[in-house]
Amino acid sequence: MHKHRIAAIIVCYHPDKEQLYSNIAAFADHVDTILLWRNSEMDISFPTEWQERIILLGDGNNQYIAKALNEAIQWCIANQVDYLLTMDQDSVWENFEELVANVGTDKQIAIYAPNVNHSYPEGDGTPRDVDSVITSGSLIDVRIANSIGGFREDYEIYWVDGEYCYWARRNEYRVVVFPDCHLRHELGKQTKTLFGYYTSNYSPTVYYYTFRNMLWMHREHGSKAVSIKCILYTSLYNIRGIILGERNKIKKLSKIAQAFLTGLFQRIPQRRTLPL
Repeated sequence: MHKHRIAAIIVCYHPDKEQLYSNIAAFADHVDTILLWRNSEMDISFPTEWQERIILLGDGNNQYIAKALNEAIQWCIANQVDYLLTMDQDSVWENFEELVANVGTDKQIAIYAPNVNHSYPEGDGTPRDVDSVITSGSLIDVRIANSIGGFREDYEIYWVDGEYCYWARRNEYRVVVFPDCHLRHELGKQTKTLFGYYTSNYSPTVYYYTFRNMLWMHREHGSKAVSIKCILYTSLYNIRGIILGERNKIKKLSKIAQAFLTGLFQRIPQRRTLPL
C-alpha cells in the first residue's frame, strides 16, 4: 500500500516547553515533517531525533492562524506532501496512528478529524460526517485544500476552521470525525463566574474576531453556515461572562460592539480561490 506523505504544523504563541514536547511526541513517529510556525519569539531546543524533521516558519510576529495554515499548505504542495496535520500547541493526541490508518479511503474527504475531548460516543470504527471541526487535530487533504482556496486569511483567527469546513462541504467534499481516534484539547481559559456561569477569558482581539467572523459567515453563507440561534447563544454566553467574571470589561465589550458594526455593515471581501 502506498504510504502517504504527511506533514504537521503547530502554530506556536509563547508555548510552554513541556506541553509542546508532549504534543509533538504524540504524533512525531507518524509524520515526515514537523512545521513550527512562530507567532512569537521562540527559543526552544528539541531532541536530536526530531531536529532533522523540524522546519521553522514565521518570523516571530503574531500573524494569527489562517496565514500560517495557508503557508503550510503551499509548503506541502511544493514538497509533494499529501496530508497536513494542523495542531494547536496545547493539544495532545491519544492515538494518532489510528487516524492515519484511515487516510486515503475516500478521495472526497477534505478533513479527517479526531474525537476531541471524547465529544462523540465510540462506535465500531465507522466515520461520522459532521458540519464542522476545530483546526487542532485535523488531517487535511492538501490537494483539496489547494483546489478550494485554503483558509480565509481575512478571518485571521476565530471561525477560520468553521468557514473552511463549510466551504469544503459546499464544494461537495466531506468533513469526517473518527469517533475512536482521540485528541485532548484545552478550550481556552474557562473560569466560573458569579451565579455559576462560565466564561472564556479571551483577549479583546480574540473577542473581536470571534464576533466579526461569525457575523461575516452568516451574511455571506446564511443560516446553513451560522444560524441566528448560534449568534444569540454566542453573544449571551460571552457578554454575560465578561460582565460577571472577567477583567478589562469595558475594552472587551467595546471590541464586541466594534465587531458587530464591522460584521454587520462592512463590505465582506470575496472568498479567494487559489489556482489549481
